[in-house]
Amino acid sequence: MEQNKTILQILPALENGGVERGTIDVAKALKKEGFVPLVASAGGVLVYQLKEAGVEHIMLPLSSKNPLTIFLNIGRLVKIIYERKIDLVHVRSRAPMWSAYYACKKTGTKLISTVHGTYSLNFLQWENFLLKRIYNEIMLKADRIIAVSKFIKSYLLKKYPGDFSGKISVIQRGADLNYFNAAAVSKARMIDMIKQWNVPEDKKIILLPARFTAWKGHEFLIDSLAKIQNDFFCVMLGSDHGHKAFRKKIEQLIVKKNLAEKVRVIGLCKDMQTAYALAHFVVCSSVRPEAFGRVAIEAQASSKVIIATKIGGSLDTIIEGKTGFFVDVGDVQIFAELMDKLLTMPKSEIDEMGAAARQHVIENFSNEKMCEETLRVYRDSLYSVVDSHK
Repeated sequence: MEQNKTILQILPALENGGVERGTIDVAKALKKEGFVPLVASAGGVLVYQLKEAGVEHIMLPLSSKNPLTIFLNIGRLVKIIYERKIDLVHVRSRAPMWSAYYACKKTGTKLISTVHGTYSLNFLQWENFLLKRIYNEIMLKADRIIAVSKFIKSYLLKKYPGDFSGKISVIQRGADLNYFNAAAVSKARMIDMIKQWNVPEDKKIILLPARFTAWKGHEFLIDSLAKIQNDFFCVMLGSDHGHKAFRKKIEQLIVKKNLAEKVRVIGLCKDMQTAYALAHFVVCSSVRPEAFGRVAIEAQASSKVIIATKIGGSLDTIIEGKTGFFVDVGDVQIFAELMDKLLTMPKSEIDEMGAAARQHVIENFSNEKMCEETLRVYRDSLYSVVDSHK
């Protein structure tokens, strides 16, 4: 029966990111299970991965927030739904959801949305607050809603009115356990990266993988690093795309705190498998809640202990004292003490925590589990008798 079912996933673009990788993983799983998967987006660097997997990509201007483009996309999607006999549409972002909602309403097609973030509201300006709420609420009008963490489900139920709790399924993101596996990284690759980064070979590396934006907590980490008693070397990895001034501010703060010999700021890294393998432990210092916190599961899948701020999605993915540790946002002293603790922890103990961390991800946050649960929602939606878009 599933050989005849065609599923269209919609997202703004296929650039690097968790949403994009999840879309590709689900498309592959659909094909493996006998569905016909299609993906529509404005394109991007990851389109080639779909082509390699034999999944068709449909180019549409879905990254645009221009009202006219959103309106025109309704007609484009209606045409695709009819021509390709789409049975179910899955949307992962608000702007394309506005187009998909009306296209599915017109064609009577099942619609699923995934909420990947908190979608901030502007409480300072009443007009903007109302407009933003209306813009965001479109994600809740789908037949079924997927939240990427318990935190996101709780947030939606708290912030938005209406009886939609019965439509929400929590499906946490998955990690590629073959890729995020420190045991698969050769010594030669690690040495090459050490040379490439120009970091000392004899230091224990603290890794912060985070794009350069204020809420990722770079300043909080730097203030804490300045209080560490033991020897260390910290690597800050991430893109500064659109935030060059903030990256410069961070570099200046490193110098101001006399950490220039102990902290290295590096741009986007394409080999995160080796980056995690090099780390003694990983930190996630975000000062605002992560919707899910992909770094936490990638680090743990790589058998690395993680210290994360005690907010957001990380609360769902880290076991305190067994696979990592939590720190309250802004508690510089405790953050420093936790890092000192891991820097001096016997190798056998930190290896034991790392092994527990990987097992935790294997059992709860694998790509396979994420895909399996997503396909279950697809099947429930396809084969249950529910009135569409009440």
